[in-house]
Formats: sequence, C-alpha cells, structure tokens
Amino acid sequence: AAAAGVTVISVDSAVNSDNVAAYIGADNYGAGRMAAQSALDGMEGALCVGLINYEVNGANGRDREQGARDAFAESGRAKITAAVSTHPNAASARADTLAMLRTHPEINVLIGFNEPLAVGTAMAVDELELNGQVREIAFDTNPVCVELLQKGAVSALIVQNPYAMGYLGVETA
Repeated sequence: AAAAGVTVISVDSAVNSDNVAAYIGADNYGAGRMAAQSALDGMEGALCVGLINYEVNGANGRDREQGARDAFAESGRAKITAAVSTHPNAASARADTLAMLRTHPEINVLIGFNEPLAVGTAMAVDELELNGQVREIAFDTNPVCVELLQKGAVSALIVQNPYAMGYLGVETA
C-alpha cells in the first residue's frame, strides 16, 4: 500500500515497517510493567509468578511479557515460576493455567497478557477456588473478567482505550 502512495497508519498493533506513517496504540511494554507493578503493590513478601502468553513472536505479547519480567526482576522479590505460550483463546488459557497451578501450587500471581487469556486464567483461578489466594492481573474489560473481578478471581485489570485508538487513528489519517 505504501509503495502505491497510500499513507499507512497502524492502529492497536504495531507493524514492523518503515512505511508506516503513524502507530496509534498501547505502550505494550509499559502495560506489562504496569501489570507487574499491580501485583507488587497488591502483595507483600515473595511473589511466585505464572505468566500466560500468546504468540510470543508477536510484538504485543512479547512486549507485555518483557515489561512484566523487567519490573519483576527489578523488584528483587519476584520469581517467574512458570511461563506458557498458549493459543489465544479462553479455553486453552484455562486448561494451561489449571495445569500450571496444579504443577506449581506455590504460584501466587498470574498474568494473562490479552483478553482471552485473562478470561481463561481467571476461570481457572475461580474453578480451583483460589480467589484471593492468587493475584490474577488481567488485560482488557471482558464482561467475564469484570464479573470475576467482583468475585475476587481477578485482582486488577489493565485496560486499553480502543475508542480513543480508533478515533485518533482516523483523526491522524
């Protein structure tokens, strides 16, 4: 498109190209740091962390995970106990989280790095009745996550603003 003279604007997900005129979206690295900081601020003592990610070769998930890993490492009181890359759907995230929590019962923090993963991880925490024992940091505002936030299976939500991204994308164009 750029070679044909079309101005290319990337909204929500970055494109690895010098031909993109503008990127309108979240600071995914910063969002990962924010998720880790929420866990650190919400708990005292040592943190045993489980990470549930998707498409680790994709920029969004990779950057979110790296931001969280860096913030946890800087804290000096968190250990990444387990990390899994799963299919980006709630059912896979739920199954992989259940397996992770059964294998590593010491995990007291979970992060699901996108909306479907957040739903799946929260469902696993709720299913194992670990509400309040495992601090689950979720991304986005899926109604299931909001309900599980009220129930205690989700401890915090890292929320994007898709309306603003779309608005600014169109305004930039």
